[in-house]
Amino acid sequence: MTAPSKDRWKATASSGDPRLAIDDRYATTWKSKPEKKPWLKIDLGKAATLAGLEVYWGADAPITYGFKCSLDGKRWTHLCRTRHGEGGQDVFAFPSVKARFVRWTCDDRQAERGKEIVEINLYGPGDAASVMEEGRVAALGYAPVKLPKGESVTVDFGYVRSPLGAFIEWGAAYGTDFSVYLSDDGQSFREVGRILTGNGGSDSFWWRSTTSRYFRLTVHETSAPQGATVNELKLRILNKDRMPIGQLERAAAAGRGDLYPQSLLGRQVYWTALGEYDHAGEALFDEYGNLEPQRGSPQITPLIRLGHALHGAPASATISQSLAGGSLPIPTVEWAAGKVEIRITALAHAGLAVAEHRVTNRSARTRKGMLVLAVRPVQIDPYWQHGGHAAINSVAVDGRKVSVNERPYATFSREPDSFAVAEFKNGDVVRLLEKGPRKTARRLRSDSGLLSAACEFAFSLAPGASLAVVVSSPIRDGVEPRAEAPFDALRETVEQDWRAKIGPRKITVGDREVSDTVEAQTAFILVNSTEFAFKPGPRNYDRTWIRDGSAQALALTWAGLVEEAKAYVLWYAKRIYENGMVPPILNVDGTVNRGYGSDIEFDAQGEFVGIAADVYRISRDRAFLSAIFEPVVRATRFIEELCAQTDAEHGSETRFHGLLAPSISHEGYSKPSYSYWDDYFALSAWRNCEFLAHEMGDEPLAAHASAKGREFAANLTRSIRMTAEKMKTGLIPGSADRDDIDPTATSIAFEPCRVEDALPPELVAATYDRAAARVREISSPDFKANYSPYDLRNLNAFVSLGRRDDAFRLLSVMLACRRPRGWRGWAEVVWADMRAPEYIGDMPHTWIGAEFSCAVRRMLLRENGATLELFRAVPDSWWAGEGITLADLPTAFGVANLTVKRGRGRTTVDLSLTGPGPERILVRYPGAKHARADGSPCDIHADVITTGNWSRLEIDF
Repeated sequence: MTAPSKDRWKATASSGDPRLAIDDRYATTWKSKPEKKPWLKIDLGKAATLAGLEVYWGADAPITYGFKCSLDGKRWTHLCRTRHGEGGQDVFAFPSVKARFVRWTCDDRQAERGKEIVEINLYGPGDAASVMEEGRVAALGYAPVKLPKGESVTVDFGYVRSPLGAFIEWGAAYGTDFSVYLSDDGQSFREVGRILTGNGGSDSFWWRSTTSRYFRLTVHETSAPQGATVNELKLRILNKDRMPIGQLERAAAAGRGDLYPQSLLGRQVYWTALGEYDHAGEALFDEYGNLEPQRGSPQITPLIRLGHALHGAPASATISQSLAGGSLPIPTVEWAAGKVEIRITALAHAGLAVAEHRVTNRSARTRKGMLVLAVRPVQIDPYWQHGGHAAINSVAVDGRKVSVNERPYATFSREPDSFAVAEFKNGDVVRLLEKGPRKTARRLRSDSGLLSAACEFAFSLAPGASLAVVVSSPIRDGVEPRAEAPFDALRETVEQDWRAKIGPRKITVGDREVSDTVEAQTAFILVNSTEFAFKPGPRNYDRTWIRDGSAQALALTWAGLVEEAKAYVLWYAKRIYENGMVPPILNVDGTVNRGYGSDIEFDAQGEFVGIAADVYRISRDRAFLSAIFEPVVRATRFIEELCAQTDAEHGSETRFHGLLAPSISHEGYSKPSYSYWDDYFALSAWRNCEFLAHEMGDEPLAAHASAKGREFAANLTRSIRMTAEKMKTGLIPGSADRDDIDPTATSIAFEPCRVEDALPPELVAATYDRAAARVREISSPDFKANYSPYDLRNLNAFVSLGRRDDAFRLLSVMLACRRPRGWRGWAEVVWADMRAPEYIGDMPHTWIGAEFSCAVRRMLLRENGATLELFRAVPDSWWAGEGITLADLPTAFGVANLTVKRGRGRTTVDLSLTGPGPERILVRYPGAKHARADGSPCDIHADVITTGNWSRLEIDF
């Protein structure tokens, strides 16, 4: 039995044009107005038996919503419902029911934005997803299902699909040990995930890209003898099968791969960001020279035509990427077709993304051809990154200008010699042009969302000659694209602007890769930022976490941009709740982000207090201190409330006593847990509050903070020991309740929290043996999985523990996983197969970049109370060449300038500090035999030279 065909359906809605949700066209979208409880009702035209439905969501999808059905449009009965909407595609199934009308309603709390539905499909029993076990189809959104120990729910999608994961909401009884499986035939199942320590509430699975027809959830052990209750089983399915992106992928697979965006072929693409330090908005520029001017916009693809044949960058035997001066956000891509080279350099200026495409003949004879710049309905941000299709419903070429969707899109520096616009017909405009130029009409409209265009620029180049075409496209709305200015002059201006902004290079070492990469992070942080907010990325992470933002603010402070860091802290301080809770996530406009994680990430308390204290330590700005002191105190006192919540749940004899309430701050926790990550930040908050109270002259508060800090540290150490004993691993646990080990999270106790004294010393060495083994694992040729450059945090721990070989090995691994290396940036996730079509977070990821630059700075220079520590961990390559220079580097002892000259048998270090000098200076120098500070002999013990303040240190080795 099937539902009536859609040409018989009618739809009404609370707002918008509801026909777009049932028109069977996956390039159109129904959009409601921003309103409370939007609804949409479908009349099938006649009664039919229904057993399932699916929804394809647009950009703004709801979280809480449901469907009801009716025979008469008056009396309604429940069909399916979820409180866990995530967008993409939702698939529901339910016991067969006869209905003529179906109504969708949304119950989201927030109504700032309308909801978007691309398409709703209704299915009869023969077409709907089904469950193989009798009576358990209700789990797919209809009603709770009881699942005895050892039994399963097996879903048949009806055909092969692309499942990404699953979400399970449990009832009062839950699975404590359960697995999920996939199968192609319903007989042979492969396990894709297992949780051994389930504790109810909800659980989440994600797995690598794959296909299957069947999904199975099996509970091995349950919390109650009668089994578990599954309130809802939500399947995460990639929704591209019918969407425009699916058509584009099929066209790319059937065509020549080098002529298409590589993401359409299921190959990961890496990019960098273009932006201005004084304006929000970023363009993306990928490793092949493709440009995405705005979030969600079509991309411009450069191709070369030689004779009649087209050539694309992915087929080039030589392709390279670089940044201006090695570190400024002016990226270049170079590739070649035969001996015809193309060099694409891009920059941001005055609200525009500007790219020069310079074609040079490197052969010994004249070469003729065309530079082809194609406008294509695909984002650089891949589909699996929440990017993918970029709708083009109208396109026009008018002289040097191209408009897309009735808006200015690009302007060229010269008029094209040939142009074409095309509707999608098993391929875009490149398929039309693959065997030679084709001239078409200048304008085209369609609701397919798949229009494209190409402009061709002829060249006839003598040996060594070149041709340049510049394209300009708006990064933000309201800016008219223009490409009249000479590109060389514009590039020089932008380089000078960036250099003036970030100042002279602060850190230089003998390894240029390290020096360039440290400085590049300063620029990337500014590119990703708005007027006040520091975002960790330009696309997926277009908001600010205090967790990420505090790390970036510290990196900027140490890079000499303390005013920007102060502005961020002051901006965030105004948004702390009256009760002292620090909102963990803010939107870029300063409103509180209400997505998942809002108000249940309690590391935010310590992170805010910590960055406020660190910025003050460097700036010594009393006005800043006065402005942030009250919010700091409020945020720190809220920690007492969080501890009280835990103590109300657990007795003083338990390992939970005195800890913060459970939260999801830890990157690996999808449900609230008693994470020691939060507690390290909380302990640092008490100590930083004590420091700031002393600075303010509030001695009673300083005494209170000191006492609370000692109490908290004792409870934390006790809890870690009790949990480690329970786990019987001899390692520091990541949390009090998950039986997990996570040295990368533990490492924040060293930096930035500096509370490593709370770690039970007998557990430390073995914990970091495991961290060192992990470094060896991820750098092995046999490694096939993924990791995150968040492992950089272990660098601080290795250095503090004197494990320098481990530190240097990790540093080398982290430098090797930049993508691409010439652009000095990281993605949030690194896959062993760098072309695997898997989620990589965002890039350039400036939380990771900030962690890197801060770690390198701490290796060279670190303040430790009244002590200045120099050269704590320095690889041999850093001493090479011109050696080490610190120029105008802000420190707690004023601005530092340091130069090192290393000769045969003697090293000379010159140091000047503008502020109050340290009480002592510790200099680590392996092999030091004698040392003189301003001519006076120094003590040397285990390679560490101990001195008072000095201007020149001479070391014999």
